[in-house]
Amino acid sequence: MMAKRVLSVLVAVTVAGAGLVLASPVASADTVVTMTSEQLTEQGFPSKPNTAGWGGTANLSTDTAPQWKDVIVSGRAPSGTPVGQILTMQRFLPVNTTGDGSFKDLNITAIVQKDRSFQLHFQLGMTGTYGYRVGYSTAGSSPEFVGFPFQFTTTGTGKPAPASGQSTAVHMNSRQLAKAGFTKKVNTVGWGGTATISAHRVPAGAPVTIKGTAPDSVKPGTVLQLERFVATDKLGSGSFTPLPGIQTQVATDGTFSLTFEINERGRYGYTLGTPLGEEWVGMEFQLRTT
Repeated sequence: MMAKRVLSVLVAVTVAGAGLVLASPVASADTVVTMTSEQLTEQGFPSKPNTAGWGGTANLSTDTAPQWKDVIVSGRAPSGTPVGQILTMQRFLPVNTTGDGSFKDLNITAIVQKDRSFQLHFQLGMTGTYGYRVGYSTAGSSPEFVGFPFQFTTTGTGKPAPASGQSTAVHMNSRQLAKAGFTKKVNTVGWGGTATISAHRVPAGAPVTIKGTAPDSVKPGTVLQLERFVATDKLGSGSFTPLPGIQTQVATDGTFSLTFEINERGRYGYTLGTPLGEEWVGMEFQLRTT
C-alpha cells in the first residue's frame, strides 16, 4: 500500500552522529553556506550512509557522480516499518557550519517492499557536496524523522538534464503499479476516508470521476490536488508531478468529487490529496487511457 507521501521539513536541525535533533526554524532570509566534506562528516553526514539512528541497513552505490548520473540507495528498513511506507530523499541546506539549516524535499521517493527492502534511484543536477537524508516522518502530534543521512558530491561533467527534469521515467505495468500501491480500485489506506472511481480504463480525453468522503483531519474547504507518479524503476521509486488545474475542494459535509480528463495515452499511477503538516495525505489509484 502507498500510505502517505512525506513532504519537506523546513526546520533547523542539528545533526549529530546517531540522529537528527529538531531545533528552531531557520529564517527564510538566511543564506545557505558551503560545507566541506569533513564538516559534513562532523555533523553526521558521512560518505557512507549513517544508519545508527535508522535501525536498518543502507548502501550507496557511489558517493560521487556527474550530473544526471543514475545513483542507487538500497537496503532494508528497520523492523516495524509498514509495508508500502514511502521513503523520501531531502537535501540539507546549511546556514552555518555548526549544523543549523533546513531540509529541501527533492520529490524523489521509494517504497518499502514486503521483505522491508527498498531501492531508491536518484539523478541530481545541482553540483557540489551536500548532506542528504532518506526516510519518513512518523505520524502524531510530535512527528519524528526516521531515516539515515549521508553526503554526496555531484560534479559538473554530466550530460544535460533529461526531459523529465530530474530522472528518466520507466514504464510500469498494472501488476507493478498495484504492488507499489496504485490499485485499480482506489487505495484509501493512507487516506483514512472513502473513495471510488468511475473507471480504471477509458479512452484518452474521456471524463473520469473520483468521489468520496474526507477523513476528519482533512477539513471542509481543503483543496485536493491530482498528481501523477513518474517511476524511475519498477519497484516503486519515483516522483510526483502535479497536473495543473486538476483539483477540487472538500465540501462542507466532508464529501468531495472530481471529474477530470487525461489526454495522454498510457497507464500511470495517480494520487489525489493534500499536504497536511509534514506529510501528504491522499488516495492512490491507477488509470489507463487508450
